[in-house]
Amino acid sequence: METVKKSIAEIIIAGKNVTGDVGRYLSKITYNDRLEYESDDISLSFEDTSGKWQGTWYPQQGDSLKVKVGDTGGMLDCGLFVIDEIELNFPPDILTVKGIAASVMKSLRTKNSKAFEEQTLRDIASYFADKYKLKIVGNTGNLQKIEIERKTQDRQTDLSFLATLAKEYGIIFSVRGGWMIFLEVEDLERRDPILTIPRSAMSRARFRDKTSEIYIGAVIHKRNAGKNDTSKWSIITGEEGEGDLLVIDTDAENGEQARAQGKAALKNKVKEKYSGSITVPGNVKLVSGVNINLTGIGQFSGKWLIVSSSHSVEPSGGYTTSLDVHKVVTVSEKIYKSEFYQIPTV
Repeated sequence: METVKKSIAEIIIAGKNVTGDVGRYLSKITYNDRLEYESDDISLSFEDTSGKWQGTWYPQQGDSLKVKVGDTGGMLDCGLFVIDEIELNFPPDILTVKGIAASVMKSLRTKNSKAFEEQTLRDIASYFADKYKLKIVGNTGNLQKIEIERKTQDRQTDLSFLATLAKEYGIIFSVRGGWMIFLEVEDLERRDPILTIPRSAMSRARFRDKTSEIYIGAVIHKRNAGKNDTSKWSIITGEEGEGDLLVIDTDAENGEQARAQGKAALKNKVKEKYSGSITVPGNVKLVSGVNINLTGIGQFSGKWLIVSSSHSVEPSGGYTTSLDVHKVVTVSEKIYKSEFYQIPTV
């Protein structure tokens, strides 16, 4: 059964520590931490039957918001946020303050158009990093390998354009603090689990083993404009036994692009097979990007990667952590080391 932990929170609004003033009105804090694409967010709900939050304490949109949550065992620094939404519900009067990660500044969420020609993925990433004065971190070696003849950003936000481009090549992308982060999922999956969680520690859980085809490789097709032929590439994983070839239609301009896109598609198929969500007593170590070991759940036992976490603090209900996870399976190693070659056009 779940053990409810005594919760602790620290709240700083517009540079002022207001924990002592607002703590008695706090009804809930929820911090959502995501591995990729979407930015982190936070919400704080306050009991407001006195009307203070609707009056003199009303927060200002754009104000900074810094929050820590945890318990007597430790604190989790949720990061720096910007207040972007305020919501009032009644009865009873509850005012909720919502914030988005300050690193995802408004300009990153503004739609733009731009063409990139004869650049690597690293060159494109560097353009945006320089634009926003961010530092590129993570596994950037593969970004340098992939050459782009032409890629157009067409009325997309810079954040969305980068996220879509990274996903196309199987790369995890996010912006945190002053960093623009690019990661390979296999690098995360190779890390040791930080914690073993038995079935008895899960207050709620849902796991899914999705029926899916077993792929021993992929064939990547690209129809050549203006020509009556198709370029084809093949990826063979070396997986034993019977299986299908995943057929992928692509706009790949060269073999390196085709390889990256094919491996990304195969890895996504692996990730889609096993997924789950669990709720456990609050733990500041359980954040996106770390591996955990789950036990006591039969075929679902094993190593899982946290793809998102939600940390909730309620003075009346303690501190809990909810996780979305996908299972780390060994077949992925064969995908990463697969053979690759171009099929001659007949």
